[in-house]
Amino acid sequence: MNGLGRLVERARATAGQAAAEARAFVRRLRTGTLRAYLRLRSATLALHLSILTYAVIIAAIALVGALQALFLRQFLFAETARSLHQELMNVPAEAWIWLASPSGSSATSGPPFRLGPLPFLAARGSLAYVDPTGQVHPIYAPHGLPVLSRETYEAMLNFGVPASAYQLASTSHGRDLVVTALIGPPDRPLGLAQVSVPTSEIDAMVARQMLLYGVVAFAVLVAALAAYRALIRRALVPLHRVVEHAQRIDAGNLDERFEVRPGMQAEVRSLAASFNGMLDRLGRAFRAERDAKERMRQFVADASHELRTPLTALSGYLEVLQKGRDFTEEEWRDALQQMHGEAKRLAGLVEQMLRLARAEDVRASWASDKREDVRLGTLVMSLDALWRGLCGPRELTYRIEGDPAVHADPDALKQVLFNLVQNAAQHTPAAGGHIVISVRGDEAEAKLAVADNGVGIPKAHQPHVFERFYRVDEARSREKGGAGLGLAICKAIVEAHGGRIKCESEPGEGAVFTVTLPAARPNRRGAEEGWAWKSK
Repeated sequence: MNGLGRLVERARATAGQAAAEARAFVRRLRTGTLRAYLRLRSATLALHLSILTYAVIIAAIALVGALQALFLRQFLFAETARSLHQELMNVPAEAWIWLASPSGSSATSGPPFRLGPLPFLAARGSLAYVDPTGQVHPIYAPHGLPVLSRETYEAMLNFGVPASAYQLASTSHGRDLVVTALIGPPDRPLGLAQVSVPTSEIDAMVARQMLLYGVVAFAVLVAALAAYRALIRRALVPLHRVVEHAQRIDAGNLDERFEVRPGMQAEVRSLAASFNGMLDRLGRAFRAERDAKERMRQFVADASHELRTPLTALSGYLEVLQKGRDFTEEEWRDALQQMHGEAKRLAGLVEQMLRLARAEDVRASWASDKREDVRLGTLVMSLDALWRGLCGPRELTYRIEGDPAVHADPDALKQVLFNLVQNAAQHTPAAGGHIVISVRGDEAEAKLAVADNGVGIPKAHQPHVFERFYRVDEARSREKGGAGLGLAICKAIVEAHGGRIKCESEPGEGAVFTVTLPAARPNRRGAEEGWAWKSK
């Protein structure tokens, strides 16, 4: 009993060890298959195309071979059946009855007719006669006689037998091809003559043909695949060129482009065009970044310069006051007044810089929920007192044609108009000065213009008047408190609303600043064609 238990335990241990080894083998096989799959996926495109092409060609060759073997086999069966059927028909009908009868087969005397040789009898074949009742009478069957069903024989006796018809039957030595022929008159048949031959010879012939086909196909496949590898390497040369060109590209040579030639493959041409388009976008992005950095650097430099002037003045006044000498009340008042003016100038400069920063951030400054339909003519006339205060003794004229509407932030439009009117008043002399505010529009656009008859702007300065901290006349602008940010703010606001602003001027004849904004909807004109107000 103890020995039996030890045997059971040993058998269990052996079975457990075998199961563990099997599981380890499965895990190694799975890991190896996964690694091979990953290596294949990361292989070159040429290898992927080669493997795919090889698989398709081999599958096509195998399919063609299988179909060829099937059709060849069927063809040989049909031709063999036709030949045997003809041989059966050449034998007289009486001979089949005599050969099938026991007396005829054993008689010492010959038959009452001349019987030639039967060359169609194979070494393992058989010969039989089927009487009109469907009974099979063997004539020659040393290795067995294949017998068909009685229904099959009855159908042949009733409907006849085509010349190429055959049946396949299993025997002790394999399969036989069974061919029958109707003997006697078709309307009163005397029976059926049946012959069978083994299919081994036909199968061997088909196998030889398939072997020859396989050898030829393999040789052709090897030669074709060798040529295919060379062709695919040559076809992928343009793709390798695109890759090499991409590897050479960096921030210093973004202007280089891959040449797209008409003779290229459509895929490579599309890839090259997409690559060039990507380089165009990258070039624009790099240029925009450089321009932004340059503008920021210039902005910081200009802002520092502008802020330094009032801070220097304040510092100077404070140093003088810190010396502690006696000052008269008038000197104290004058110093404090100067310091107050510099502080106001500094505060105004900082406020303008903040407005400019907000103007360039449209979402933070004028989001869509702050915009509404604004009538430009109504907006201009509602602030008549403000414009009159800015113009002072200068003549102010309104030219309002209709009342076009725009979808905008009304406070932002007020800031634009305020800056333009203030700019016109600063550069127009008080004596004889004339400022005109115009509004007009159509179904597509609305225009707001501020014109003056001041000193004008030279042609060389006009393209730069909307730049930050830009002044046409540094000395006069500083005297009047200008920092060169008003027009820059106007441009930022107008462009944020999808519009544009331009300057037209002739030196000594004044300037015209025109703001064009998209119309909110078709304009509604009043009963009057145009309105005009003047205030002096």
